[in-house]
Amino acid sequence: MDKAFDPRTVEPRWLQRWSELGVGKADADSSKPGFTIALPPPNITGRLHLGHAAGSSVQDALARYHRMRGDEVEWCPGTDHAAIATNAVIERQLAAEGTTKEALGRAAFHQRVDAWYAEYGGHILRQMRNLGFSCDWSRSRFTLDDGYVRAIRTAFKAFFDKGLIYRGPRIVNWCPRCQSAISDEEVDWQGHTDTLTHIAYPLEHGGEIVIATVRPETMLGDTAVAVAPGDARYAHLVGRTVVLPLSGRRVPIVEDSAVKLDFGTGALKVTPGHDPVDYEIGRRHDLPVLNTIAADGTMDVPELPQFHGMPAETARCDVTEALRALGTIVKEEPYEHEVGHCDRCGHTLEPLISTQWWASMKSLAEPGIRAVEDGRVRFHPQRYTDTYLAWMRNIRDWCISRQIWLGHAIPVSTCANHHTFAWIEEPTACPECDSSDLTADPDVLDTWFSSALWPFAIFGWPDATIDLERFYPTNVLVTDRGIINLWVARMIMTGLEFVHEVPFTDVLITSTIQAKDGSRMSKSKGNVIDPEEMIGRYGADAVRAWAVAVGTSGQDVRFDEDRIASYQRFANKIWNCTRFLVGRLGDGNGRIVAPDEVAASTLLPEDRWMLARTAQAVDAVDAALQSYRFHDAMDQLYDTLWHGYCDWYVEMVKPRLSDDASPESKRAAAWTLTTCLDVLLRVMHPFMPFITEECAQRIGGAAPTLQQREWPQIPYSWRGAGTSGVDSVLDLVQAIRAARQGSGVRASWKQRDTVVLSGPVEGLDHNDIVRILEALDLVTVVDDHNADAEPIHVVATKIGVELVLAAAVARNDDGRLARQMEETERRIVHLTGQLDNPRFVERARPEVVEATRRSLQEAVEQADALRRLVEPSR
Repeated sequence: MDKAFDPRTVEPRWLQRWSELGVGKADADSSKPGFTIALPPPNITGRLHLGHAAGSSVQDALARYHRMRGDEVEWCPGTDHAAIATNAVIERQLAAEGTTKEALGRAAFHQRVDAWYAEYGGHILRQMRNLGFSCDWSRSRFTLDDGYVRAIRTAFKAFFDKGLIYRGPRIVNWCPRCQSAISDEEVDWQGHTDTLTHIAYPLEHGGEIVIATVRPETMLGDTAVAVAPGDARYAHLVGRTVVLPLSGRRVPIVEDSAVKLDFGTGALKVTPGHDPVDYEIGRRHDLPVLNTIAADGTMDVPELPQFHGMPAETARCDVTEALRALGTIVKEEPYEHEVGHCDRCGHTLEPLISTQWWASMKSLAEPGIRAVEDGRVRFHPQRYTDTYLAWMRNIRDWCISRQIWLGHAIPVSTCANHHTFAWIEEPTACPECDSSDLTADPDVLDTWFSSALWPFAIFGWPDATIDLERFYPTNVLVTDRGIINLWVARMIMTGLEFVHEVPFTDVLITSTIQAKDGSRMSKSKGNVIDPEEMIGRYGADAVRAWAVAVGTSGQDVRFDEDRIASYQRFANKIWNCTRFLVGRLGDGNGRIVAPDEVAASTLLPEDRWMLARTAQAVDAVDAALQSYRFHDAMDQLYDTLWHGYCDWYVEMVKPRLSDDASPESKRAAAWTLTTCLDVLLRVMHPFMPFITEECAQRIGGAAPTLQQREWPQIPYSWRGAGTSGVDSVLDLVQAIRAARQGSGVRASWKQRDTVVLSGPVEGLDHNDIVRILEALDLVTVVDDHNADAEPIHVVATKIGVELVLAAAVARNDDGRLARQMEETERRIVHLTGQLDNPRFVERARPEVVEATRRSLQEAVEQADALRRLVEPSR
């Protein structure tokens, strides 16, 4: 084996081998239990970032784990056309070139889009392959492919024919830059500091009422002033008429519960055409709706030519100055609030009335609510259940149309006789009157409409395909909390509506990967990190291990390149350990000779300890994956492989691998080393597939790929009995090292320190303790010290020694023991407090509570041993 693990040579080889072996390709005719994941399709708006890599690494770990568990795994990949996002990217490119899509023309624009999809769609899939993702590439889908288009049209027509889709004017979030409606869930709310302007509105027949607004320009569209019911300040004015400054229009004063008593003056100008709250007030009071801002964001007030055609933000200043000239400005003050922006282009959104296509959601939401309430769909972490249910219980009709050039055309036509109908295949005549004079609807569908069908459309719906029967419903969805409402909820609703089953049983919400400064990574901000850059530096395994370690913690995580580097070092540790075994136990051709299983009676305590540690790791990883706590699995494997196996066990048994060691002892050590390495490589494989595949090939009798190996089934005999004695010796080794370091002395091969054991250890005889201690530390165990020796008393759990350093040092042993005693007593108080707290015992995971109890017992035993040493010296 090479001296160091080189991902640049290993990874391409394994990518090729997995492809040749068909790893990831599912067999719909298989009799195995099924496990299905539908990959959330990344938008083709650039390249993947580390946030995508984190979620997809979790999915690949699940896919590889379930293959090894004997399931027929279908992990279906694909990409999303992301109409508004892609449209915005292409328009930015055109603007940089000094042109527009209108100047380019529709045909040339779509050619440009197709080229973009070809370049970046392929690049995204290459990035996924380079990370080692074992998707079923043979079934890859794109939301603009022909079969998917048919599915979208079928769903739209079904909704339309049931009366669940309608067209009408309502207030929407309008992007003047994109020239399109934007859904509520796609609004990027940003903090603004604006001016809250207090304006006196004259009352007809005398008097005035003062309102406060941050948007004086919208007063040109006011149709009422509203006050809160029962507000004593204004109760006597309800029903009177206001004469609007500048326009002179007369509008009523009404009472409405939407008015907040503590905002501004408590009197609210009502502009139904340009504010969603005002729109609802207008509906309740049957107020007229005036559109005074055009779709391009300019003022549409021809009756007031001094403002007509002016950008709304410019008009804000000019209207304020005109009011100031009239003497109606009462007060101006800074005001902090949130303003909606288009999450794709960043432009400030303009609420305005627009005729759009809408989906009626109430009847669709009810089955989706029940599916989560009765446990058919479960969220992890569970707190996101509340996010989902709160939105679904207060759901509003969905604006599904967009006014852009890119996307799925609304499949609706209107004939010359004004018959409007939905279709699946493009029509040549009206189905009602046979007129061939047809006009197609000019709008396109919201991208989320097509995405909502993803879990079943990818398997051939609306046709009753073998894939649909075999792979739907899927098992788990791995996604981001930001699209629970945009996507997760809508997939549940459409799955129940069209396939009559929930689309998945578990929803795993991954952590949000933030930039180093804590801001969110996004392509629009330009602060994304290309996973391929990290792969180039540290290898795919390191990136994947980092991704699963942070991806399911339930907390947002700032990007930390040092942590990725730590997993590169972990991969090197595994490599070096395997290389050591090839050197000591190899056949001369780079393969470890795997010995036959040895009799249990020949295993020494350290062998049984390592088998127990390995069993514990497999159990912990199983439990972590079943509960979607991947960070716990990664932490367990890191500790077991690096510390338990490489740092402790390999060092413990090195002397037993020498030529002069007992053959029986050497066979037991070799079998334990090889067997535990094989098991741990298999369990690590879903997370770090490249290094584990390469090292597993070094063990005699290896399968072509670990994906053809079974997940380890641990014999009962491996599980933990009688291994605590080894842990006590390891604690002692660490205590000796700490004492030596505290004395300012370095261990030396030339002059070993000496120790005298102070007592027995349960489960170990004297020879066991001596063998392990001398293998792990540069000490020699003796029966007694020289009379002139000045031993240091070293105490660990259940065991202590007198240590004589080979190098003479000045020391204060009594003071050191007293400090250690104080630290141990503080730890006992802390652990006792934890276990006396009912909330900790009830809410912490059982294994955490049990570990705390063990730690307390160990601390008590250590305190007893220290007390025996400290008290006689006082």
